Amino acid sequence: MDKIGLFSKELSNLYAIAKQVNHYFNGSDISFLSDKDQAILVDYVKFSCANEEQVSRSLRNLEINPGNTTDSIVQEMTENLQEISNQSGLNEEIKAMGYMMSLNRLISYHAANIHILDYYSHEL
Repeated sequence: MDKIGLFSKELSNLYAIAKQVNHYFNGSDISFLSDKDQAILVDYVKFSCANEEQVSRSLRNLEINPGNTTDSIVQEMTENLQEISNQSGLNEEIKAMGYMMSLNRLISYHAANIHILDYYSHEL
């Protein structure tokens, strides 16, 4: 594998991250979050949707089909978010805090992948 092959693989992975994030949050119940936290989540989902479109265009320009690429870390994080949101009998403040901590990890992981690609794109 050369640099372009590795970059293409990472770009496909970034596409999978955005796609999985967007799929998970589409229709998710976030009513237990404060208005401020809901706004943060809405902004992140808007960013993720735009990111998915941008990466999709880049992949098409490179004539790469990401296929059914998935990211196991995102899968684990979204399963954790689902588990938190499904918990009943938990103090709502604690539930929201746990959800936002997990969401922060997901956002950070997404951002790290973007930064990695940005950094190494200058090496091509």
